[in-house]
Amino acid sequence: MLNNEHECFFPPTVNCTLWRYMDLTKLLSLLENRSLFFPRADQLNDPYEGAWSRAGVALLRDPGTSGGVPPEAVDQLLKATEDLRRNTFISCWFAREHESAAMWKLYLQSPEGVAIRTDHDTLGTALERSPLVVRTTMVKYVDYDKVPIPFRNALFPFVHKRLSFEHETELRAIIWSLEDVNNTQIPKGATGVMVDIIPEELIKSVYVSPTAPKWFGHLVEQILRRYGLSTQVVRSSLYDRPSY
Repeated sequence: MLNNEHECFFPPTVNCTLWRYMDLTKLLSLLENRSLFFPRADQLNDPYEGAWSRAGVALLRDPGTSGGVPPEAVDQLLKATEDLRRNTFISCWFAREHESAAMWKLYLQSPEGVAIRTDHDTLGTALERSPLVVRTTMVKYVDYDKVPIPFRNALFPFVHKRLSFEHETELRAIIWSLEDVNNTQIPKGATGVMVDIIPEELIKSVYVSPTAPKWFGHLVEQILRRYGLSTQVVRSSLYDRPSY
């Protein structure tokens, strides 16, 4: 179920276009399993994932601003970060109207890749069908040396990232396994969560990498048809020469 009523989450105020860049194996997994994969936060590449900002920790350690929080309590809070990472599962999306040259390069291991295109309302409808509590949020990009991340809720670090990642304009769908509803359904030690979706409803179109050979685009079309999707396949023209 989608539940965005939470102080830590900042869902879009208006519907927005979403992209998910992936290689062919991940597309096949989505179609075959009819599900979205939410990796555990500690499986993502950013070592700062789920971390508090230096500015916030400095304030907490400062007796003049923290209200006398004992040093051992601060240390305990920081040690708990790893537990939080192991209980948080995240699906990441690029939130912008047009495709991104940077995203093609960042998320594909070879020229043979695709991007599925949808929008926030459609994703929300898909997630509402899940028995798990899922929330969506835009990521806030801040200077970790200058901006404190609020300490009043353990999920705040998962909706913040460093300014170096601002180009990602990321929307996240987040599952927290410690919530009562989720706790009974997510196995202990799981490194990922599969959320059932209906691919033909979620996927609005599939874009083929601008550097992919023509045969790959035809293959993507064949795969979609085999799985019963009439979804439009678009070959990205990002690197085509201009015509006038």
